[in-house]
Amino acid sequence: MKTDNRNIWMIWAIVALALLNIATIVTVVYHRHQAVREEPASMNDGFRSENASIRYSGQYFRNQLNLTSEQMTLFADFNAVFRENARQINSDLNKLREKMLSEMTAEESDKDKLDKISDSIGYLHADLKKITYKYYFDLKNICDSQQKSMLEQMFSGMFVSDGPIGGQYGRGSQYGKGAQQGRRRGRQYDN
Repeated sequence: MKTDNRNIWMIWAIVALALLNIATIVTVVYHRHQAVREEPASMNDGFRSENASIRYSGQYFRNQLNLTSEQMTLFADFNAVFRENARQINSDLNKLREKMLSEMTAEESDKDKLDKISDSIGYLHADLKKITYKYYFDLKNICDSQQKSMLEQMFSGMFVSDGPIGGQYGRGSQYGKGAQQGRRRGRQYDN
């Protein structure tokens, strides 16, 4: 009798462990599937950022424009500042996008808060464009006429696709109603 009870308990323990294993496997598969669905956008951003970072590095400009050592010294001075500013703006953009998504998916979304976040994203995009054109002018100022022509071609390809140097945002962003009207600059989102 004791052996039969022991066997029954062992069978139930095996069944329980099997069900636990199946539940674990289903959970892992489900989360992997969710991660794969979200991965293309983040991988694309990372690839675009890495690709742009390499494409617009000092070595890229040196090779494409055939910069001299004196030009490279001048370039190094403003390139580091630009890249740090662009990195910070892109980091801020990512944080705001996360806040926006969080607010949009909230049980009760606050449309005023979403408007402020949207405006702030637009202002940051504008700031990124401003530092980019200043970067272009800095680079243009150290180039000779042949290099300037090549530089114009390099930047025209970048601006046609609306991709920033070392940036992570996609094509055709819209800045929202506040930016179109040129008002409400003070409505930036601070939280």
